[in-house]
Amino acid sequence: MIKYIYNREQDDALKGRMYSMKPGEVVVYKCKGIYKIENVGTLNFSFADRKKKYYTLQSLDDSKEKAYVPAEDNVNVRKPLKRDEALELIHNIDAIDVLWIQNEKLREKEYKECISNYSPKEWICVLKTLYKRTVSRGSVTSMDKKYRQLIEHALYSELAYALEIPVNKVEKFIQEEAEQHIL
Repeated sequence: MIKYIYNREQDDALKGRMYSMKPGEVVVYKCKGIYKIENVGTLNFSFADRKKKYYTLQSLDDSKEKAYVPAEDNVNVRKPLKRDEALELIHNIDAIDVLWIQNEKLREKEYKECISNYSPKEWICVLKTLYKRTVSRGSVTSMDKKYRQLIEHALYSELAYALEIPVNKVEKFIQEEAEQHIL
């Protein structure tokens, strides 16, 4: 089996996909999930630079959730994975390593660093670490639970969008694909 090696250039390419987005297009916003661009333009808020253009983002998961992101921001907003990219990621899950954290005091910092890259591969790396840690400890810490829920929401909503399946079917889909891919 060929070991799957994390490719920073591929992730940088994902982040760079934020060029000239238009209203109606769907994006991933940080690790908050899938959003639709409602508008591109200046904002009439006291906190906003009125000379800058912003994307007005509407969460597809929560109708009450909106975000306003500078249009030139290509770090916190990106296009979601395509179907073939999502399937490739799922087929290579076993080859994605867990985090090796020697100093427990740095655990949360490592989680945050991986999560803040807004990369599905790094999210999986952290999730695998969290699952393994829960099994070895026999219980889940509140910190691990918080990060697991955050990452599962971000990852599963993106995969659901890419694969055109409901979010609540993603975990089962991953398991079935893993079984088929092994055979």
